[in-house]
Amino acid sequence: MYREKLEVWLDSPFVDESLKEELKKIEKIESEVEDRFYRELEFGTGGMRGKIGAGTNRMNFVTVAKATQGIADFLNEKYTDGNISTAIAYDSRNMSREFASKAAAVFAANNIKVYLFESLRPTPELSFAVRHFGCKAGVVITASHNPPEYNGYKVYDQFGGQVVGDADEIIMKINSVKLKDIKTSEDSSKIVMVGNELDTVYINKVKSLSIRDDVDKNINIVYTPLHGTGNMPVRRVLQELGYKNVTVVKEQEEPDPMFSTVKSPNPEEISAFEIAIKRAEQGGGEIIIGTDPDCDRVGLVVKDGDGSYVPLNGNQTGALLLNYVLSSMYEKGKIPADGAVIKTIVTSEIGRAIASKYNVANFDTLTGFKYIAEMMQQFEDTEEHSFIFGYEESYGYLAGTFVRDKDAVIASMLICEMAAYYKKKGSTLLDALKDIYREHGYYIEETVSLTFAGSTGQNKMKAIMENFRENKPSSFAGKSILHVYDYKMGTSLNLLNGKTEHLDYPKSDVLKFCFEDGSWLVLRPSGTEPKLKIYFSINEENESKSTQVLENTKKEILSAIDRIQINN
Repeated sequence: MYREKLEVWLDSPFVDESLKEELKKIEKIESEVEDRFYRELEFGTGGMRGKIGAGTNRMNFVTVAKATQGIADFLNEKYTDGNISTAIAYDSRNMSREFASKAAAVFAANNIKVYLFESLRPTPELSFAVRHFGCKAGVVITASHNPPEYNGYKVYDQFGGQVVGDADEIIMKINSVKLKDIKTSEDSSKIVMVGNELDTVYINKVKSLSIRDDVDKNINIVYTPLHGTGNMPVRRVLQELGYKNVTVVKEQEEPDPMFSTVKSPNPEEISAFEIAIKRAEQGGGEIIIGTDPDCDRVGLVVKDGDGSYVPLNGNQTGALLLNYVLSSMYEKGKIPADGAVIKTIVTSEIGRAIASKYNVANFDTLTGFKYIAEMMQQFEDTEEHSFIFGYEESYGYLAGTFVRDKDAVIASMLICEMAAYYKKKGSTLLDALKDIYREHGYYIEETVSLTFAGSTGQNKMKAIMENFRENKPSSFAGKSILHVYDYKMGTSLNLLNGKTEHLDYPKSDVLKFCFEDGSWLVLRPSGTEPKLKIYFSINEENESKSTQVLENTKKEILSAIDRIQINN
């Protein structure tokens, strides 16, 4: 089957010669041909993402044009008045600008107006642009924090969130597009270039979310954009708000598609902060923040009492931000009676405890910020709740409603303000986190990612999920399992009484095992990478016990996974 697809590409007049030359060089390498053509790039929690290169399972001009044509077909059928526009942004990755231009040309050829950013911009600014310009859709060319050989394609709806409700129909449209169906045009009359004027509108909106001005703005901040899109907006926000002591890591300031100073441009990995920590040590940095290439995630490293630097995970930073936002709003009498926060099902339960303290409702969604955005829109439509804050364990946070995706510009501003607030009180973020643990219990979380590449890897992941779905464990590390939530089957099973209840969530291949004490673990195949993710959340009375139970639980489930075989 994949050989037939290869021949189609080699013979097609719609595939450019550079891609054909690349394919000719590998056409006798069976494993390489299979990997490039055994499937189409799939849309997952973050859209379409893959290695750059020739083939249906790669990011290239053909796959980008095919996806864009499918979206254009969907838009032209859904909106028949002809008044359709889209917005397109891109990051600092290899081919991002070129793929964005190709997408713009395809939309234009389908009589769809395009607002195309003139240079790289953060993903959240694209979400803002969709709403600002009244677009029916948006596209960002990015692979977020993936290695340099990757790029991707995120699709946004008219509300500024990544597509959810129309996703299946859009995917069907994309899958039905033949190479001969793709339209493209060199006519730029439908393309409007977007420049600095929108930056100012967006930055002013971000600054409006500042809660306190009476903080110590001399706090020593070290910032690294990790060669991505955050450099301009994050620095500008902090400067305009009066932070006087911000040091930018020069080696990582400029856009670099190879991300040559880091092993991975991922603020979830402490190795990405090696240079920033050295700068902080030299200059007395009190906090370090780092944003990923498309600036929707932010990582935080904090100086402790003995002068060393401690990285905080996404759950810890999220708990700090949520506690700061709610406590500050409570102090100022600004918490709405119908206020609500939203987190994902793999995010720590400490957020629920914090929200409960301030009588704020807590809602859970499936993994992926698009589901948080979807619930935000539901709040707006029904007027039943007022959105205050949303976050996920994977370093994504959002306040305000003018953006409908995680926003590291907003989060960076709030983190710096929060740290400056505690500094003025003679405290640190680590002190604040300890206070939260003392009040709500010691929560410890970890995510383990197992890589399963190629078609064999896909089969292995399916076998793992099927095994745990059919042979549900009753305990891990001495902890009894009370509930099993199967989001693919839409069921919640109580293992004590055998009763099954319906789950009101979209279908997703996720299993969550909840222990009697509120701890849990989750199995979830990634929607954008060839990985199986295992999320752990353990709650005990102290750090030592939580850590020991976590290690025992990890050991047991990884051993169980190793024993699972693929059925031939």
